[in-house]
Amino acid sequence: MKTLIYFLVFFQFACVYAQPPSGGRRGNPNQSQSNGTREIQKFESQKFAGILEYDSKKTLKKLKLKKSDSVSPIVVAKIENHNLQMNKIKTENKDLFEGLDIVVNQNMEIARSTQNRELMRETMTMVREKLQPIQDHIRSDEEELNNQLKALLNGDQNEKWLKYQKAEKEKEMPRRRGDDARNRPDNYNNQTRRRRG
Repeated sequence: MKTLIYFLVFFQFACVYAQPPSGGRRGNPNQSQSNGTREIQKFESQKFAGILEYDSKKTLKKLKLKKSDSVSPIVVAKIENHNLQMNKIKTENKDLFEGLDIVVNQNMEIARSTQNRELMRETMTMVREKLQPIQDHIRSDEEELNNQLKALLNGDQNEKWLKYQKAEKEKEMPRRRGDDARNRPDNYNNQTRRRRG
C-alpha cells in the first residue's frame, strides 16, 4: 500500500513539477535539453509491481555469513528460489508489463504537456487494477521468503536482512533527478514517505 501511495505522489509531482523551465535558461539550449531528458523518469511496470531479485552473495555479506557457515547454503537456496519466482512472474506477464510501460509513458507525456491530471489519475487506476493480482502474488512470495529466513537466522541477522531488503526496495523506487538533489519535490516525496511509513 505504501508503494502505491508513493507512486501516486510521484506521478502527481511529475505532472506538476516536470514542466519545462521558463525564462532564464533560454540562453543555454543545451542546458535545458539535458535537464529535459532528466526531468521525468520512465515508468517501469515491473518496478511498480514490486519485482525484486536479490544478489545471494551480497545477502550473505550483509548478514555477515561465511560460505562455510552451515546456514549459508540454505539462505542462498531460499534467495535463489525467490529470484526464480520473480523471473517466472516476469516471463508470464511480459506482454502486460510491456503494454503498460508503453501506455503509461505515453499518457505521462500527454498529461505533462496538456497538464491533464485526470488522464494521469485514470491511467494510474488502470495500472493498479492490472497489477494488483501480481503485487499480491509478489507480496505473498516475499512474506514466505521472510518467514523462511526468520526461521533460519538469529535475531540480529534477521534484522540485517530486513534492513537490506528495505534498502534494495528503496533503490528500485524511481526518483526525480535534477541538477540540485535537494529540489523541493524530492524533499517533499521523502518527507511524505517518512510521514506515512
